[in-house]
Amino acid sequence: MSISYSAVGAGKERRIRRFIKADGRSLLVAVDHAAYMGQGPPLSVIGDIARGGPDGVLATWHVARSSAVELAEAGLVLRVDGGMSELGVFPTADVSTQLASVDDALRVGADAVVVLAFPGTKDEEVSLQRLALLCAECEKVGLPVIAEALPGGFGQEIEWSFDTVARAARIAAELGADVVKTVCPGDPRQFDQVVAACPVPVVALGGPRVENEDDIVTFAKGIVDAGACGVAIGRNVWGSPDPAKLVARLREAIHG
Repeated sequence: MSISYSAVGAGKERRIRRFIKADGRSLLVAVDHAAYMGQGPPLSVIGDIARGGPDGVLATWHVARSSAVELAEAGLVLRVDGGMSELGVFPTADVSTQLASVDDALRVGADAVVVLAFPGTKDEEVSLQRLALLCAECEKVGLPVIAEALPGGFGQEIEWSFDTVARAARIAAELGADVVKTVCPGDPRQFDQVVAACPVPVVALGGPRVENEDDIVTFAKGIVDAGACGVAIGRNVWGSPDPAKLVARLREAIHG
């Protein structure tokens, strides 16, 4: 039996609402770093993160399975790519690697999938084609796609500016992404340039670890004040002395 367009659309809407709430905002916590950076949060902090009440988590296949009970109240965004490492120079040639399939995502109960895209790299067609193919496949079953669009890739082959980030976000949306996760290269108040250029919701990633957690909360509030959907923060949450408390503070900044 084929799935009608209306059923697919309804499926996407229901799944997106799991991690983007009725106010159009979202607090995502990223615990998927080990898939593409060679390091990630201690599994012991997953329960602490969940107790803080994030709208959704970005997780690897292992975390999604092993922490299913702890994360049951949060939307699940499954990382389906990987094969990169933080040990030395960031490679870009391996961006075609896909570690989990759409069927895997549905089997583990994912509400969306997330994949990297690197507009502006010398081999940009590899990651962009992969994104387009994944979006087409997910469209058939009503599974939302989040594109983590980084202009020039991790190696920053081109400068990260609000202009290049806005272009990267727009490209990802045009290839079928339902949500774009990207970097904020400066003052969060200027992130409105990225939001204006992108026809789908945009979330800003948290970036490197900072010591003052007040700065993280201020950053999150600035991002949504600029019109963004929200933030996806990883190491600044799971590296916190009290992840649950910080998640609760971030939730208030995003939705309060």
